[in-house]
Amino acid sequence: MRFALAVILGRLVRFAGKFIGRSTTLPGRIALRLDHAFLKKMKFDGKVIAVTGSNGKTTTQNLVAHILRENGYTVINNTEGSNLAAGVATTLLEHCTLGGRVRSDFVVLEVDERFTPIVFSQIPLDIFLVNNLLRDQVVRNGNPDIILAKISEAVPHARRLVLNADDPISQQLGDGRSDNVTFGMARTSTDTCLHLTHDAKVCPRCFGKMEYDFFHYNHIGSFHCPTCGYHTPTPDYLSDQVDFETGDFTINGLPAHVNYPTPFHFMNTTAAVAVCCTAGLPLEKAIAAAGTFEVSRERYDEFNVDGRKAILMLTKQNPVSLDQNIAYVLTKESPKTVALYVNNVIYTDDKDISWLYDVAFERLVGQVDWVVCSGSRAYDLAVRLELAGFDRDHMIIEDDNSKLREAMKRSEGTIWVLAASAFGDEDGILEVLR
Repeated sequence: MRFALAVILGRLVRFAGKFIGRSTTLPGRIALRLDHAFLKKMKFDGKVIAVTGSNGKTTTQNLVAHILRENGYTVINNTEGSNLAAGVATTLLEHCTLGGRVRSDFVVLEVDERFTPIVFSQIPLDIFLVNNLLRDQVVRNGNPDIILAKISEAVPHARRLVLNADDPISQQLGDGRSDNVTFGMARTSTDTCLHLTHDAKVCPRCFGKMEYDFFHYNHIGSFHCPTCGYHTPTPDYLSDQVDFETGDFTINGLPAHVNYPTPFHFMNTTAAVAVCCTAGLPLEKAIAAAGTFEVSRERYDEFNVDGRKAILMLTKQNPVSLDQNIAYVLTKESPKTVALYVNNVIYTDDKDISWLYDVAFERLVGQVDWVVCSGSRAYDLAVRLELAGFDRDHMIIEDDNSKLREAMKRSEGTIWVLAASAFGDEDGILEVLR
């Protein structure tokens, strides 16, 4: 009776919450409060797939769900990316019976790294994908080792692991298991790390100096430790022949395509294909479905601002995410203006900006014509850019969103809007920026 009441009340709150913007976590929070064993009482007719990691969770889980649906399967997933325990509960209560049965071929869940042991100690887990472990917000996640320890608690609950072969940190999660599935990418970039953040300079096993044959980005690349022998395993699913202009590449020799040709999206696509094949899909069908996936407009969008082309790219408030978008912008032709948007984390009003000093803004110097600093941390951003060596005469500071459009008129070229995630009001803020 308590469980049924939690489902009914949660659904009512979900319906009402859609009108006030409180529909993603509040229903689940209420359900968990009414019945503390709410998640544990769920019964699944199909397989449960989880996606976690520092970057790429939302896009990858939506991509996994898309591939499965394109192949005729019924799929339930938390499309909005609400990935704490309450968000997971909201997704499930909306689709379960009053008795807690979830009738679907697959349930695909994005789960915050810190909440994986909480969620998966209560619900079964068939396939567990860990995209990567990278430096994140220090005030939330400390460092990758802390998050590694958290996810390690969830690993025993997973029947199969899908891991990034090119990440020496998260690859450790497979220690002691012989049935891990791995994915990776052949050389696409440089022999040196171009970013300030590099969290695996020493071997995570023996603390000897780690060596790399090449880097994709940050510490993601082909690694080996001369001291203990820890090295990149041969991936079960390998992307190769990557063309950053057309989005064409191969996975295990078969032609593939993405509509958003960035290093991390090629990697995310390979990860999603690996997951779907592990779930039983033929490789050819998984690749074909992945090629029709479109990145959410919240993550990537193109529009027009007073006759100028503008591209909006949403990032998390962490250095690696913003670094990747900067790297992508630098591959495009000039003239160009980079509009950076950074604010406080809305749901905590967290004012930490230390992560900005791990972003390689120095790479923008001499490469872009104008930089616009916006959001509630616009002046902190301007200080960081000045320390990076950026010319003040080509820096525009505007912390009032309503005046952003007018401020843009002082710049020239294509506008690249790099918006650090607002954590709670992405839709509203992105509409203002658009």
